[in-house]
Amino acid sequence: MRSRQMVGNILILETAFLWSFLGIVTKMVTYHGMTVTAVISLVAMLTLRVCNRGSAIRWNRQILLTALATAGQTICFFLANKYTTVANTIVLQYCSPIFVLFYYRIFQKRRLKCQQIISVAVCSAGILIFFAGQINTGMMLGNILALASGIMFGGQFYLGAMEDNDPVSANLFSQIICILITGTYAVFFAHDVFDVRQTGILVVAGFLCSGVAAVLYTRGIQMTTALNANLIASSEIIMAPIWSYLIFHETIGKWAAVGAVLMVGAILYETLFEARNEAEK
Repeated sequence: MRSRQMVGNILILETAFLWSFLGIVTKMVTYHGMTVTAVISLVAMLTLRVCNRGSAIRWNRQILLTALATAGQTICFFLANKYTTVANTIVLQYCSPIFVLFYYRIFQKRRLKCQQIISVAVCSAGILIFFAGQINTGMMLGNILALASGIMFGGQFYLGAMEDNDPVSANLFSQIICILITGTYAVFFAHDVFDVRQTGILVVAGFLCSGVAAVLYTRGIQMTTALNANLIASSEIIMAPIWSYLIFHETIGKWAAVGAVLMVGAILYETLFEARNEAEK
């Protein structure tokens, strides 16, 4: 059992590593964010389907809702990277565990424990400080999109934990939704000029950073706990800003950094608190 969980943890870590380059890829090309999403989603869908060709595609309410949340998160994520920094996008997106607590409270009427209330309060304060520190940076739209991505990312985790869900089917349907929405926009409104090099970059990213990553995630999540997966995937918060600093020299301001530290601290505190509760059961 321990060996199986270790394999699952490694698969999730590899997933986070591949995911951490998606924001970089988005910055590297001049295509509209919707075009980027369409190309990467198409390649990812084909990759995921080929690697799971023996699996039956399932369809129910939970899978549909998960697919919609995942598609919304994906679109907001790629658009956010066009209007703000990679670091901002990743930090705000990974507020998702805090929003999961809200979903449990709203939809399942669960009472929040004292430690969870502290996590929500600290993370919320971090978000306010983060936005206050970037009011005059011209990146507000991107930050809002990144926060929206985090809200839907939390919905993806919340819905994915429900019974009778299927991560492979939900992921495939989310890619199809992304292709239909962003592909339509790219064709009729984006007016991008085709470029072989940029398209090649997106195809490679779609295959590795989205398609292969999706395969690793859907297999790894079945071999480890959701808490382990969430904590390990959060390593993307560290990796993505490092790549963006090394490649684009992106940095964030003092107050935004304070807000980011509060958010990440609250998320780690909540995740470790839940892990301890799980171990005591």
